[in-house]
Amino acid sequence: MIFSYRALEASGKKTKGTIEAESRNQVIEALFARKYTIIEIKEDYNKEVEKNSAINITLFESVKVNDLSLFTRQLATMVNAGLPIIRSFKILEEQTKNSMLQRAVADITVNLEGGIALNECMAMHPKIFSPMYVSMVKAGETGGALDTILNRLADTLERDREINSKIKSASIYPIMILSVALLVVIFILTFVMPVFVEQFTASGAELPAFTAFFMGISYFIKDNGLILLILLILIIAGLKWLGTKPQGRLFFDRLYLKMPIVGKAINRIAVSRFTRILGALIKSGVPILEALEVLKGVVGNQVIANAIGEAKESIREGQSIAAPLAATGVFEPMVTQMIAVGEETGSIDDMLERMAVFYDNEVTFAIDALLKSLEPIMIIFVAGIIGAIIVATYLPVFNIITTIS
Repeated sequence: MIFSYRALEASGKKTKGTIEAESRNQVIEALFARKYTIIEIKEDYNKEVEKNSAINITLFESVKVNDLSLFTRQLATMVNAGLPIIRSFKILEEQTKNSMLQRAVADITVNLEGGIALNECMAMHPKIFSPMYVSMVKAGETGGALDTILNRLADTLERDREINSKIKSASIYPIMILSVALLVVIFILTFVMPVFVEQFTASGAELPAFTAFFMGISYFIKDNGLILLILLILIIAGLKWLGTKPQGRLFFDRLYLKMPIVGKAINRIAVSRFTRILGALIKSGVPILEALEVLKGVVGNQVIANAIGEAKESIREGQSIAAPLAATGVFEPMVTQMIAVGEETGSIDDMLERMAVFYDNEVTFAIDALLKSLEPIMIIFVAGIIGAIIVATYLPVFNIITTIS
């Protein structure tokens, strides 16, 4: 439900805005947490109707990294030019093309006019603004360097987009090859092979064991094709559902890291994101414990996220940053050694940025190596299956020729 409120700030200034909550009590708790004196709270039925009518649209909507990066860069430019933040958001509301982001900008504008801090306004839209984004904006507001932080955020988002596009490009090729190979194999087994083999069996001759094996597969696919398709869909859906659960995600992430070729690329990607985002957060003035908490949610691998959580607890107890990270055994010695040097010299943010550049390049090399390794493996695998089917198809003919000879 969406509630509208009017309240007094601690300074006595009147403020108003909207909050999405499950009950009126949650709204009261949220306003008390901001040290507001409540004047009025009422359920905003118009907003609720708009929200319900937009459900079917927002289910299929998303804000791409490109849109968010452009929005962030434009906001940084306007803030740097000295435009008031509310005026900047009104301009962005008119210029933003993405409908989901446009609605969020309009809602943030209303809440800003109600006196709510920018980071709190953005936190109300978690599907668009990640914890990392909100934390850096909060640091920028606190330190009075919002334009610098926003530019840094845009750089981080753009770099993340580049890496994600490389990962997608690397995954599309093997998926396409395997999909086409699977369709070709099914076509040969169900339509081509039976025509040849049934001509042979019509003479009453016995099929070779190798051919009989593949014909068994062919008949099984023909008789149970729909069941196999439904079963495949259920297995994929089940694995995806399992991946959404904490233990399931931990199992798959641990499995990915242990895979011979893929594991190295995944580790490089996670470490690259870790060093880049941690460096950006620390440089922006976010406290180290808060930065590590944010990283747990955005690093992209549950094994590494758990290691960061363990390191965070050790740092809370007074240890250095490098020692608990090294103790987890997840990070390479170079990472922890560079962080240790950064701690000793007081330039940990610079060290992290340098490592981010290094590991970004390593990600590129790892993805290229992965593609070069997978390509011959897939070719041999597909050629082997199709070759075996062809041999099984023509084996009865060879037997006839041998018998006649």
